[in-house]
Amino acid sequence: METSWLRELRRGKKPDSGKLVEHLQRVHRENPGFTEKYSANCVDAAGMNTYQWLAEVIEKEDHKEILDLACGSGPLLSHCHDKFGGDLSLTGVDMSQAELNLAEKRLPDTATLVQAKAQNLEFIGDEEIDVVLCHWALTLMDPVGPVLEEVSRVLKPGGTFAAIVDGDKSFSQEYEDVSALIYSWVGKAHENYGKYDMGDERIRRKETLKKLVEHYFKKEEVVIQQKLFSVFGTPAKLAKNVANFFYASYALPENMKPSLLDDLRDYFKSNEKILNQEFRMPINRLVVRG
Repeated sequence: METSWLRELRRGKKPDSGKLVEHLQRVHRENPGFTEKYSANCVDAAGMNTYQWLAEVIEKEDHKEILDLACGSGPLLSHCHDKFGGDLSLTGVDMSQAELNLAEKRLPDTATLVQAKAQNLEFIGDEEIDVVLCHWALTLMDPVGPVLEEVSRVLKPGGTFAAIVDGDKSFSQEYEDVSALIYSWVGKAHENYGKYDMGDERIRRKETLKKLVEHYFKKEEVVIQQKLFSVFGTPAKLAKNVANFFYASYALPENMKPSLLDDLRDYFKSNEKILNQEFRMPINRLVVRG
């Protein structure tokens, strides 16, 4: 895959937000549904996946209007519909039409799907939404400030904003190891890959995330919870599933991917710390309540 975002990286420059949008749209156009495919089976100790954990913030008696930012192929909205039935009014926003096409096929006709960026929710009036959800996408939104401003604007007084984001890598040694391995391979094809993070790096650290969000939600309670979520499988299956979970892998030329998968498979075979072929990922849930 070749994008202007990758070209800027190879030149040693930090790509602007427009190039990041182009890159992300290319990834999702060519691989629609991949986020759901590789995260739905990522579960905590109780068997709960990240979509279910995020949707826990919805209170049936108090919440009606639900907005999913970067809804992708619709797994979170689908879970909300299955759990609460027709009691909820569901709206999904995503900048990828390929993802929205998948979401449309699975969601009820009453759901509203809009192709848009989270930085501009002009089609939603002030104080119309009870709960805004965002599953593993806030990390990629650049600039993120306007997103938080829009969330604050559309939320009703006393509303809830919740997001799943990356956790601290240091909470899982294998996550650190695998991330470094994948980035080392991508770095061979694209010099400087990893020098600049996608999106706003403040989202990836608990302390800076809390400070950032509190700037836009001065009166609300801001809580960040961390859990370890696991993926299970044989070394070969883990190698494929874990690799495809990282955006970096989609920048790797096709002729290099088999070698990356071989290295990941060997890592899972040899790492005695990974009991029962388990790969653990640290994940944070941000919850803002009025």
